[in-house]
Amino acid sequence: MMPIDVRALEIFRAIADTGSATRAAERLHTTQPSVTRTILAFERACGFKLFERGRYGMALTEPGQVLLASVERNFAGLRTIQRTIRELKAGLHGALTAAAIPVLAEGEFGALVGAFMREHAQVRADLRVSAPDLVLKDIVTGEVDFGAVIGPAPPGIDLATLPIGRRTMGVAVAPGHRLADRRSIHFRELDGLPFVLTVRSHNSSVAVEAMMSEFRVQPSIIHEAGTQRTAAELVRNSGAIGFLDYEIIATLPPGSITAIALEPEVAWPINLLYRRDRKPSPVFAAFLGWLGSRASIA
Repeated sequence: MMPIDVRALEIFRAIADTGSATRAAERLHTTQPSVTRTILAFERACGFKLFERGRYGMALTEPGQVLLASVERNFAGLRTIQRTIRELKAGLHGALTAAAIPVLAEGEFGALVGAFMREHAQVRADLRVSAPDLVLKDIVTGEVDFGAVIGPAPPGIDLATLPIGRRTMGVAVAPGHRLADRRSIHFRELDGLPFVLTVRSHNSSVAVEAMMSEFRVQPSIIHEAGTQRTAAELVRNSGAIGFLDYEIIATLPPGSITAIALEPEVAWPINLLYRRDRKPSPVFAAFLGWLGSRASIA
């Protein structure tokens, strides 16, 4: 079997890309005679011509095109190996551990971690989906590197906070509801209507209960749902009023729910939380640096 000279393959790729031994030499920071000698020797070793030479440059022969496709596939593998070596040197192997509430794990948070994993293929993700109080417990006890929540960290807990987005709440009604043609509605106008609320630990329920107290609104009945999607189904079928994230509403089947802007607006930041007194693992340190680079680009 003919031994494969990686340098000859680099020269072969460079000529195929530039169409010229001279330009290939410039790209590879070498001389044109060296490139010419190497490619001629490579053609003799292959036993067939790789290029047709003409006054306007060098064009791949049919066998050369077939070989180039194979070389490109294998160079992609070599680049993966080189990236793995760099990541291992930098300590980027192991797991990135995190926790998030369901609505974030299925949205912004999952997308963010997935983008990091795409760029760091040797890192394994260990993502937990939990209720807000369990997410905070996992962060505080060190069970995870970090977590994602809607709203700020609870008072009395010294956690670093990184904002990654924003969520806004709207009023959700079934399409045939008498309020369905409204573009916006003040919360006090909802007095006496049936409400669907998520569990009390959810930010939307906390916000709705605060407004009920501020504007002295009394719903005729309060239904409780474990998740926002469950709340949406109750709204769609019962005729009650729901309070959902616009991001959740956007993922529902078209025409199943009508969203109305709420006055006053209710919005929360989406935050990543982590212990500032705990030395980050190499993987988590790389993730924080990656987040910083994305923020600077944005």
